[in-house]
Amino acid sequence: MTGKRIAPGRPENHNVVLRQRPYKLLVTEVAGPTGTGRATVLTPRPGYRIRLVRLRMLQTAGEGRFLVEVYFGTAPNLITVPSQGIDILAVPNIGSDSTRTFARREGPRGLRDEPISVRHRGIAPSTPLRIFIDYTEEP
Repeated sequence: MTGKRIAPGRPENHNVVLRQRPYKLLVTEVAGPTGTGRATVLTPRPGYRIRLVRLRMLQTAGEGRFLVEVYFGTAPNLITVPSQGIDILAVPNIGSDSTRTFARREGPRGLRDEPISVRHRGIAPSTPLRIFIDYTEEP
């Protein structure tokens, strides 16, 4: 991609080659945990970071409403590391809930090699929730 750049105070124009980094949106589906302990739902490739675009949870069985913590890292829960929190989702009975959809390069980003974890608050479902994760990996 080539663009024209006009430098202030200079009458001449400069041709500048603009280099954009590749943007590759990745989507994965995983089964959620059926216990109340922490579970890793997505791990980046070695040496990369995850930038979240959107995470959506779907409950297909009628078991009630569940609260689910979503955060970066391997801490036992969101209360111990609130700075790494992404969201707390209230998944309704036979329904879905999702984080907001973040614009390109604006979503929460984990540290290098840091996974996304989830944990049920209170009781956990006996049928796993379906989790859809839209994300990018950055070096």
